[in-house]
Amino acid sequence: MKNTVKTTAPKPVFDAEGYQTNITSLNGEPLPDLHPATAWSFYHGGRRAGAGRPLSGNEPVLFRLPPRLMAKIRRKARREGKDNSKLVAELLELALAHGSALK
Repeated sequence: MKNTVKTTAPKPVFDAEGYQTNITSLNGEPLPDLHPATAWSFYHGGRRAGAGRPLSGNEPVLFRLPPRLMAKIRRKARREGKDNSKLVAELLELALAHGSALK
């Protein structure tokens, strides 16, 4: 009969998040020392001054328009070289200035 020596590994210890804290090797390979590593998250990413789309100063508003009216707005905006929002804002300003809409 073979003599086998059983080595007992220490019982695993887990932290509050469920990670094993007393592991020293994986499949016989020693684990690297992670203590001197620096976290990149402190230096990279996140909000930076001047990043992103510049604020237009306009308030976002949602309108539901009939498809035929929206098609007319798109055509007119394309002809005038404007975006839909700018064209609709100008048309509403004109309508309100001439009293043909709400006062």
